[in-house]
Amino acid sequence: MDTPSPSTASTTAHAVGYNDEPSITAAPLRSTDDLAVDAGQLSSLILTTEATATPQRIVESVTSLTSSGILAEVQRMPTVRDLARLLRTSPATVSSAYHALARSGILRSRGRAGTFVLRQSRTHRYDAGDLLAEAPATAPDRPIIDLSKGTPDLSLLPDIRPFLGKLGTHKAFVNSYDGPTILPMLEQILRRNWPYEPEAMTMASGAGDGLAHTMNAFVQPGDFVITEAPEYPLILDMIEAHGAMAFGVPMDGFGMLPDALDRALTMLESQRLAVPHGGHQVSMILLQPRAQNPTGASFSPQRIDALADVLLAHYPNGVGMPLIVEDDHSGDVANAYATSLAQRLPQHVVHIRSFSKSHGPDLRLAALSGPEDAVEAIIAQRRLGSGWVSRFLQEILYEMLADEE
Repeated sequence: MDTPSPSTASTTAHAVGYNDEPSITAAPLRSTDDLAVDAGQLSSLILTTEATATPQRIVESVTSLTSSGILAEVQRMPTVRDLARLLRTSPATVSSAYHALARSGILRSRGRAGTFVLRQSRTHRYDAGDLLAEAPATAPDRPIIDLSKGTPDLSLLPDIRPFLGKLGTHKAFVNSYDGPTILPMLEQILRRNWPYEPEAMTMASGAGDGLAHTMNAFVQPGDFVITEAPEYPLILDMIEAHGAMAFGVPMDGFGMLPDALDRALTMLESQRLAVPHGGHQVSMILLQPRAQNPTGASFSPQRIDALADVLLAHYPNGVGMPLIVEDDHSGDVANAYATSLAQRLPQHVVHIRSFSKSHGPDLRLAALSGPEDAVEAIIAQRRLGSGWVSRFLQEILYEMLADEE
């Protein structure tokens, strides 16, 4: 049975609404009235394993469809009775779902004119100044702490100065264009505490850098990237910058919900097959295995098995499976054991662990593992720019990890 694991504090931003404008490439559902959603198409995408649809299932489906741009801004939803008839459920069930979606800012009723999809804007970002300006005054002995950026407490970080004196001790690959992208002694010590035995490893300049290079290698414009919902806003920005569409899947205290992932994959495959010559593919599934930002959730072994079972049911023997990318951004400062879907699906997972929160943000270091072909593709993307992560910084991290004190 899953048991909660406490984790590091994280931001409170929500991953709602990923497209600011109606998306042509996302193939919005249309009827003969250009502003109306086709009730038949919509009902086919509200998938259910029960005999009848439930309000929760309708809410999840419509939220995901608006997030991905399939339901576009200002489109008019089917009437309660029409959708209830097609879903073979009661009008009260659909009405309950519509009311919940209205409370969430997804839909708005305009009386006799109908119910419409609202604009899902992400144009405004709150920074620390916004949060502090809106926060209530606190007592002098209880200062406000901004948790939104995940910045570690500087007083708890290890002192880097003793390790600077050891810099250059391992000179074999320093100042070489031909050296490895990860120092062998660093890779050896990392593998001792890695959640699985990877085929290949390399280094990145932080988890965000590793994510960016991985997306460069595997995400194409128009692709769907499945994310947890809610999701860290900068990840959504990164997906959008690649011309892809984020598709949020609900989660609980143990990570992404297996049933919700199952429905999302079925829904997206149905939408792809409904488009002539094939629609948009799911090229990546992004997960945060522990200390998920913003919820703090961490995977349990049971949740990993359940998610792996869902993926293997959709992609037997792993054929056609999207790349699974795990962002372990908090690393070992998270109050949960390191874990990975690669324990079940080693040929389909890229695992990224950051050392910014555990050893210092200015080291700008993260280790990345995965199947050899995937890691080589990511290394090839880095060669187009900086080439490799400084081996001086890698040597400092090695000395810090090897230090028994």
